[in-house]
Amino acid sequence: MTFGDFVRLSRAYVWLLIGCTILGSLLMIAKTSREPVLYAANASGFVKVGNATTAGEEQGNAQLAEDKANLYAFLVSKLPVAQLVVDDLGLDVPPEAIAGNFSASVDTSVNALTVTAVSTSPTDARDLANAVIDAVVIYAAQVENGGTTPKGDPLARIVPLEEAALPGAPFTPNYKKGAMQGAAAGLGLCYAVLVGRRLIDRRIRSAKHVEEATGSSVLGIIPKEDALGRGHRGVRGDLGRAAESFRQLRTNLRFVDVDNEPRRIVVTSALAGEGKSTVSSNIARLVAQAGTPVLLIDADLRRPMIASTFEIDGAVGLTQALAGDVDIRDVIVGSGLSNLSLLPAGRIPPNPSELLGSLRMKQFIEDLSHDYLVILDAPPLLPVTDAGLLSAFCDGALLVQAAGKTQIEQSQHCRRILDQVGSRLLGVVLNKAPVKGAAAIAYGGGYGGYGGYGGYKAEYASREAYSTAGKGRRKLTKLGRKS
Repeated sequence: MTFGDFVRLSRAYVWLLIGCTILGSLLMIAKTSREPVLYAANASGFVKVGNATTAGEEQGNAQLAEDKANLYAFLVSKLPVAQLVVDDLGLDVPPEAIAGNFSASVDTSVNALTVTAVSTSPTDARDLANAVIDAVVIYAAQVENGGTTPKGDPLARIVPLEEAALPGAPFTPNYKKGAMQGAAAGLGLCYAVLVGRRLIDRRIRSAKHVEEATGSSVLGIIPKEDALGRGHRGVRGDLGRAAESFRQLRTNLRFVDVDNEPRRIVVTSALAGEGKSTVSSNIARLVAQAGTPVLLIDADLRRPMIASTFEIDGAVGLTQALAGDVDIRDVIVGSGLSNLSLLPAGRIPPNPSELLGSLRMKQFIEDLSHDYLVILDAPPLLPVTDAGLLSAFCDGALLVQAAGKTQIEQSQHCRRILDQVGSRLLGVVLNKAPVKGAAAIAYGGGYGGYGGYGGYKAEYASREAYSTAGKGRRKLTKLGRKS
């Protein structure tokens, strides 16, 4: 993951990150509130050994003072020292109850010892800190004298530097510190989950993923649009933000091979639900709108969609022509749009693969491609073999992949299938690309910029032309007229 990916991830999940930060802070504050109220007092002093009269003695005493200071720091939290403190202050508690409340640190540069005492009372904390300073020297002397208190002044002593003062406020619970720790933990955990999820995600989310998986270029990225999910799949012209993306796809498809322009194109996908029928219907409509005669064939004999999309009568179509019941050109119907003709699937047969892979199907497509740019809406590649059979005798295949749904391995398998049948992959269409939210980070913030074009006059003209396409065709059929 690059720094740019990290920034886009942060922008996409900004509210989730803020929420986790606040939640972590609140949880830590709640935990902190359960901590006891404690006060801490510090007393410090210099550790001094003897009275040196020469520089050599002074150096030796300094080294000994450093050793003594480290010894005192070690003994501060021991039970014997706590017992001496209890006796000195006349406390009615066992030494075990307060031994853990003492800690010490040493500054070896000046042989200074700082003792910290903790208690639930500020007065007790101050008294304990002052008492420990004296108690630790006494106990250290006893240890060095075989367990008895030595007579006379000890060799090493602590010269008071700063007696413990009465603490003004408790050091715990520290709500500010707890809130900051909780916020950092919440933010860090959220980032860990998001980055980990991103790294292990195997779904197609960007053009780079598609190109790495298939070795082919992305001819178009179609944003997710509500109109494309309706029954007419946007063929009435109300494509919204997807309109310009489909025009770009039309342009790119035209320049895939300028010298040998494909005349027979199979539109397929890895699995069902990725939008192949939507893409084939709209690209056929837009190419026809540009002046090229187009024939859109519903070659999905398992789940035909073209008849319902364009609202035509699909009872008779491709299957009857392949069976020899009717002539292929007699079942081609008008769409209501200029230069766009349709060949519905007809009756669903029990053997779709045999029909689509037949020699007659190949001859039909070759014959029709002389008069039309033939676009075949084929079944998905992975569940059935139909699309592979069709693409073998066509000029190439257009592979539709759903952003955030198609797995990288599925995309790779589609490419292998096309290679095995000797088909040419013209390119990939990345469909249902999110325009906002978390997944839009893969496309640099989505397609919000297209909104500024405001309506697309050509699309409205196309919608006007389509207004009577389907229903008018059905009425004419009922009257027995030829379309």
